[in-house]
Amino acid sequence: MLTDGLKLANKDYLHDLLQTGLDHLLFILQPENPASWQALETIIPEDLYTTVHLTVTPWNVKKAGETLDKLAGLKVKSLSLGASEPSLHEALHELHNQAANLGLTLRWDMPVPYSAENPVSHETIEDEVPSGAGKAWLYVEPDGDVLPAQGEADHILGNFLRDPWEKIYVS
Repeated sequence: MLTDGLKLANKDYLHDLLQTGLDHLLFILQPENPASWQALETIIPEDLYTTVHLTVTPWNVKKAGETLDKLAGLKVKSLSLGASEPSLHEALHELHNQAANLGLTLRWDMPVPYSAENPVSHETIEDEVPSGAGKAWLYVEPDGDVLPAQGEADHILGNFLRDPWEKIYVS
């Protein structure tokens, strides 16, 4: 599951998801939002492989080091870092080093890259849809529309709220 995770602060809701088989989570951290931290504090003790994603922006770059310290203090093990713009590349590199020194494992194989500053983007041709799009992963919009990749709104495969799986996913 890829989520901002705010609803997962509700332990009953989280336990329902765990009982239905949820075993991996990509948690999109909103470092300026106390509710995001509260949800993360609820999630981390659970038997759930959790990777925390932090997008470094011009607005949070100065406190990003403190954010990594706090994540390490919460015993987060897996971290995905991205930058909202190329001008943050140097800061991102410094944060990679800090994360390694804190024992945070950096993950680059996330299903949906959230930044132009990640190793996958440097290996693909600009504007090329990755080969796994629509096969190895799908992107679900909040309204239920299913896309083969993030930003591919002109290629709607179906809608999870209205369409059967067989119509959405055709191998």
